Amino acid sequence: MRRFELCRYRDPSDVSGTGVVALGVEFPPDHEGHQWVALKWLGIHPAMTFWPSVFDLLEIHGHLGASEVLWLDPDPLESPADSTAETSPYHQVRAAMVEAGRRPI
Repeated sequence: MRRFELCRYRDPSDVSGTGVVALGVEFPPDHEGHQWVALKWLGIHPAMTFWPSVFDLLEIHGHLGASEVLWLDPDPLESPADSTAETSPYHQVRAAMVEAGRRPI
């Protein structure tokens, strides 16, 4: 399993806001090859949703590039040398925000 955050850069629906709007977990592939996703929505309208894949999630909630999945853990199906979970530009910006006393959503 690996964790992720759903980060929204623009909020076309004016419901979720921007920043980290949901926390998720991607499960290992099932017998049909789906990597199911459980998503916990944050904010004033909390909810749990489930999707057959991250791609299905982004098809609905990606808002044509307004949202992005930011992996917190390396992909267990890749070799550790291929992982960029901890060195992504997003995580560098987030760490700088926390260090400066600004709280990411």
